[in-house]
Amino acid sequence: MRLQTTKSRGSAAVLAGALLMGSLAACGGGTQTANTAVDKTTLTIGVESDSASFGYDPIRVADAQRQFMEGLYDTLLDLQPDGSAGPGLASAFAYNADSTVLTLTLKEGVTFTDGSTLDAALVKANLDRRTDAALSTYSAIAKGGAQEISSVDVVSPTQVAITFAKAQPGFEKNLTSTMGMIVGKTGVADSASLATKPDGSGPYTLDASTVKGNKYVLVKNDKNADAADYAYNKIVFSVILDPQARANALVSGQADVAQLTSPTVDFAKSKGVGVSQIGGTVQTMISFDKTGKTAPAFAEEKVRQAIQYAINRKALVDALHKGDVPAWNALPKDSAGFTTELDTRFAYSPEKAKSLLAEAGYANGFEFTIIAGAQTQTDLQAIQKDLAAVGITMNVKMAASTDEAFAAVATTPLGYAPLTWDNPLGLMYGAILNGFTNVQKATDDQLSAATGEVAAAKDDAARKTALTKLNTRLVESGWMIPLFESLSNWGYNTKKVSEVEFAGSNSYPLLSSFKPTN
Repeated sequence: MRLQTTKSRGSAAVLAGALLMGSLAACGGGTQTANTAVDKTTLTIGVESDSASFGYDPIRVADAQRQFMEGLYDTLLDLQPDGSAGPGLASAFAYNADSTVLTLTLKEGVTFTDGSTLDAALVKANLDRRTDAALSTYSAIAKGGAQEISSVDVVSPTQVAITFAKAQPGFEKNLTSTMGMIVGKTGVADSASLATKPDGSGPYTLDASTVKGNKYVLVKNDKNADAADYAYNKIVFSVILDPQARANALVSGQADVAQLTSPTVDFAKSKGVGVSQIGGTVQTMISFDKTGKTAPAFAEEKVRQAIQYAINRKALVDALHKGDVPAWNALPKDSAGFTTELDTRFAYSPEKAKSLLAEAGYANGFEFTIIAGAQTQTDLQAIQKDLAAVGITMNVKMAASTDEAFAAVATTPLGYAPLTWDNPLGLMYGAILNGFTNVQKATDDQLSAATGEVAAAKDDAARKTALTKLNTRLVESGWMIPLFESLSNWGYNTKKVSEVEFAGSNSYPLLSSFKPTN
């Protein structure tokens, strides 16, 4: 979403994690240095959202869930430590002269948990699932998508040719994330089965001790040829929604690695925890409703722009997010599409907000409700005061259940989630234009055109121009209301885990990159 993103970080699960009600109680005191016995066979990762909220179909999620799904599924191409694409299930890949056909040469001897084996027919069957609208990760390659695949053909048992509707140079990077994850024959034939049971060939399998929504236990898959590249025999993903509880779990030794929010970094460091950081995550309010179905005012672009002007981002960061950076750009500072013009164009101005509301026919303001969770409540309460100052009443309601949190995309006009832009096309087509943040099916010709230009860009200059257009339109349309750019913080127990490293600009470290201390 680095949706977080997402740092997508770009997905529904991250959003739901941000909206979910409740938090775990703060863990007990003490520090990690009190632990004398170091168990190097198990790694426990504290995560901020449900790793499998949609089940175990990797094509239903995005980059924010890649790290978890990486344990269960192999990708056609692997994300390398430098962020590039390298051999995975495909030992080699090659484009034709005009980049309209990508041919993959597959490894032999790969088996899935259902007993099936990898071949070109299975890869074709996976990619042919792109007709399923529920599989958000495939939306970009479905008919009409910016990276539309027109056909997938079996060349031989070990070779498959992917033909695009138009040239797609650089498409291989998409195959390093969830889009490139391959499901076994049983899962492809009965995708509903993936709701409760994964069907992958990855370095780990799902253990029976897993408790959905609470902890996910992965154990080493000895049938995987690359399993030795993963240091730990068992990996536990512990779902801890509350940021302070997550930091406490790391400090107390209940977690070995954990995602930390900026306000908890100093606390963790003071207890001897190591912290690795990378930028690129934009904490963003997302207009779910651009048609006025849930709140009529949101059908007006000027109303959405008024919200941009009404929020005092600097005050928000100074008060609640020390170390982070106020953001008026939808894209992060390290993006080629970042422009300082937006910083001044949409600078804090209650007067401008009131004027736009009046022009849109809402001089007396309006009222709407937003769903909050443990991670977002304090921020939303601060923003609530800014909006009230210009006449907008935003009711902040804590989600009473997971179902209510997920339903918010269709029942409320505005949400709040972390977005990462490591793969702009995947985020736009998988979540923003066609995906879960746009259940009302709103359209914006300029956004669609800019996204298409990003897909068609053949050099850095063209990509920069297209991304700048995309960034600008996301903000001026009010589809995105950026608040601040936060660092992705990964805390780790220095007694047990080596320094956490990132793969290029991706904010979710590779599962294979976690190593015990020497």
